[in-house]
Amino acid sequence: MEQLKKKLEEVIDFDIKEIDKIWGEDDIKTLEENYKLKLPQDYEFYLQHYGNDYIKEDYRFIPSLDLPKKIKQTQFEIDSIYGLYNDENKIDNKANYYKSILPTDLFPIADLPGKDLICIGKSDDKKNKIYIWFHEMEGENVFLVSDSFEGFIQDFKSIKVTKNNLDNVKLNLGDKLNALLNNASKKI
Repeated sequence: MEQLKKKLEEVIDFDIKEIDKIWGEDDIKTLEENYKLKLPQDYEFYLQHYGNDYIKEDYRFIPSLDLPKKIKQTQFEIDSIYGLYNDENKIDNKANYYKSILPTDLFPIADLPGKDLICIGKSDDKKNKIYIWFHEMEGENVFLVSDSFEGFIQDFKSIKVTKNNLDNVKLNLGDKLNALLNNASKKI
């Protein structure tokens, strides 16, 4: 678990993390019983020691497994990874919200912008593997992205994020609005 812990410490945005609580095994057992699943050890470790986390803005999930050609993206922004704490990323709330639309063999563990989800497989050949579920995609919309939770976390990579400042922002204004603003600025 040391490699997993090291990578989590690298990718979690601790500047906005408000929760500093370790969860007991009883909390995880209750979750498993409520949703009829058995979580893998690496994900249990995450839930116990982390959870309800946002990922640093300069990190993206870049799957090491090949995705079908119909998926045009090669990297994915992950908004948050759910946890046990009672806030907007509480795993119980998310699981209940999505239960009527997610396939029954998937359990949500994280989200992407636009309501797509990262899920863990619950049964059979999907068990403990990590999938992306695209909610608006026609036809097949569930794709394997990692063989384990730890593999999923290890596939986060730092990317270069261009931050906007006044030097690299260009506004295209209509002629009338531009003239109005120029006149207003001369009066100040």
